[in-house]
Amino acid sequence: MTHIRYRHHLIMFGLLGALVAVEAQKSASAQTGAADAPASTAAPAGQTQPLEILRSGHPVVQVSIDGAAPRRFVIDTAASSTTILPRLRAEMPGLVARPSAEPLDGAAGSTEVETATVGQLQTGGHMLRSPELMLLPPGPSDRLGADGILGADIIADFAVEMDMPGRRWRMTPRVETAMLDGLPASVPFTLDDQRAPRLTIRINGVEMPAILDTGARGTVVNWAAARAIGLSPDSPGLVRASDIRGATSHAVPSVEARIDALTIGDARVDGRNIRIADLSVFKVLGYSLDQPAVILGIDMFADRRFVIDYPGKRLHISPPTLTATALASAPAAAPAQP
Repeated sequence: MTHIRYRHHLIMFGLLGALVAVEAQKSASAQTGAADAPASTAAPAGQTQPLEILRSGHPVVQVSIDGAAPRRFVIDTAASSTTILPRLRAEMPGLVARPSAEPLDGAAGSTEVETATVGQLQTGGHMLRSPELMLLPPGPSDRLGADGILGADIIADFAVEMDMPGRRWRMTPRVETAMLDGLPASVPFTLDDQRAPRLTIRINGVEMPAILDTGARGTVVNWAAARAIGLSPDSPGLVRASDIRGATSHAVPSVEARIDALTIGDARVDGRNIRIADLSVFKVLGYSLDQPAVILGIDMFADRRFVIDYPGKRLHISPPTLTATALASAPAAAPAQP
């Protein structure tokens, strides 16, 4: 299926890019290991296709640029622009780069970037003409071992289904009835100027706003949200965690806390860890220091199937289909080849 309508305007890069909130040794392992690498054959639009899950938990799909062999792109709902990472850019000497009018706002800071327009991009059985892609400079996102980031400029015109335990995904122009089978939880969301989904969740029973970010390995809350659930820097049980690095090279210190439950409508995730940090991107998103805010990461969906219905502006979520023990013990496949 070919889409000839395309949003040519490059808006400011989404919020977080690929949030790498992980110890250095775990980041390195994400570069060299993956689970169930997908085949590189294209499928017709609407059919489910293989979904690769990196050891970091990031969902990866196949993307072809200008008819070249498919490459591995992280699905990132909080990235406004689809992005080519440095190792793929090095293999595309014909790209005509130009400075972006807007900086990249990552989780921890901003940096200048370039953009390039390509002839076509194909993914999920859909072809898009003349997309303008961001060219990311070297940084923490390189540790993912992927070739690029598939952002909202592509996916936000579709309904996107991701079956994390089943390692399948698909992208359709509108939600199909079969996609919602077994997904009893459903909540509305809005799209901000960067087309990132914003929704309301509860942590330990306290309602607070969240950004859905499948490019974030872990869920992060600001200190206002932490205080809302009774935590302070002096609270017992907090553990100093590694610095949070987003798509830029800036770093912000964080601590880790265990929560009782995070709920998204009727979907409930029990006993998970979250990071606490006052990331600069929260200000970019419009949240003041005294306003609770959450970056809802892919970790909260690792054991579930879910559908992001962009046209209908609803998030549909299944009950857990894998136990935490099964997730932790799932074997990793050999490193995927580009």
